[in-house]
Amino acid sequence: MSESTAADILPSATADTDIVSDHTTTAAGTVIPMKQAILVALAAGLGYGFDAYAVNIFGMLSPVFAEELNITVNEIGAIGSLFLVGYTIGTVGFGYLADRVGRRNALRFSILLYGATTVLGGFVSNLHAVTWLRFLTGVGGAGELAVGAPYTAEMWPPKHRAVGTGGIMFSLYSLGYIVAAAAALAIVPIYGWRWAFIFAAVPAAIVFLIRNVVEDSPRFKEAQEEMERIVEKEGVKRPRENIWKIPGAKKRIVIGWLLYVANTCGYWGITFFLTTFMIKKFNVTVADSLFYAMLFYVAQFFLSFIGTGLSDRIGRRPAGIIGAVLMMIFTVLATTAHTLPLFLVFGALMVGMLGWLWGVGDTYLSEFFRTSLRGTGFGIMVGGGRLVSIFAPIMVGWGITEFGPTVPFLATAGLWVLTIIGYMMGPETAGRELEEVQL
Repeated sequence: MSESTAADILPSATADTDIVSDHTTTAAGTVIPMKQAILVALAAGLGYGFDAYAVNIFGMLSPVFAEELNITVNEIGAIGSLFLVGYTIGTVGFGYLADRVGRRNALRFSILLYGATTVLGGFVSNLHAVTWLRFLTGVGGAGELAVGAPYTAEMWPPKHRAVGTGGIMFSLYSLGYIVAAAAALAIVPIYGWRWAFIFAAVPAAIVFLIRNVVEDSPRFKEAQEEMERIVEKEGVKRPRENIWKIPGAKKRIVIGWLLYVANTCGYWGITFFLTTFMIKKFNVTVADSLFYAMLFYVAQFFLSFIGTGLSDRIGRRPAGIIGAVLMMIFTVLATTAHTLPLFLVFGALMVGMLGWLWGVGDTYLSEFFRTSLRGTGFGIMVGGGRLVSIFAPIMVGWGITEFGPTVPFLATAGLWVLTIIGYMMGPETAGRELEEVQL
């Protein structure tokens, strides 16, 4: 069932004895200093955090602008689904683009696209404008993870790759949600909902400027140079690599789909109606539900580092499986809690564990394929999960209407069985250079 034996579910004790913790070295001998690795992680992570702002500010403010623009609840749901369609297209598309034009250029285009469409959201006056801007925001925002995770993984040393790739990136995504909630609570009551969208111009500009000073991945540059040497030597056109024809690739793609059907459906199924759950079950106010959600994302910030740090120490597979089991337990305890204080404790752990599972998963899939196909492979794997997740908010929303808030949230606990199966099928990648584990 597994590409490795049961004995090596943990990384080898000698896997990184020659790795200096403050840098990593590519197969061609290029040294990547830790300073540059951290800068890339921040450049990618801050963009991912802004993606969280752009994603969540819409849902937080939808009751306000829907009334002003005469948009129904069903239409808001349809817009949300179309956003996820754009997210899926962007995940696959930007992964492919990163393998063609480079990691840095793809990320710059990503922030320009969804930064502009988010800001323009503050000037809309009708349903059609809202709909298509959200679709384009989904396409552009998807590039943050699809490009950022492989880019960061290529820069970080094996000993700390998960903390750099999944820990920093997803913790900053959590921070983006907190900023969005703070904007909804602080800006909207004084200046109105439009300014919460227009405010997005500030972080978008900052992230774009940071991305202008980071270097592209040396591994990507080396792969491009090697391909050019082959083309020049053989006198032929540049060959198009087909990821589906690589031995073992299909199995790894299936593993990625298993992990990210669970991750994406679990994330959207839980968070899309998180405030609704609290309002309906515990009769809290909208403002209180947003405040509690902010606290949950503070927990997610820290659990992103705990999960990825553990995976760097004991391996991706055991850390991922432990995370899935804990997620199932906390989901059941949170959704069956009968008092608000109890829900706040287990709800924070439930939402927090999403950071653990995404952080470990982002790193793991970034290690699966060679540099020339790393973005493409990552995009296909995560995009497959996001395709299924389009229906998650619809199903949870229907379940809340039919059965109340508890049943549909409880059902999401079963998703994490897919995570356990996926990690059991896969190879261990922790503590090893990318060139040793990639296909």
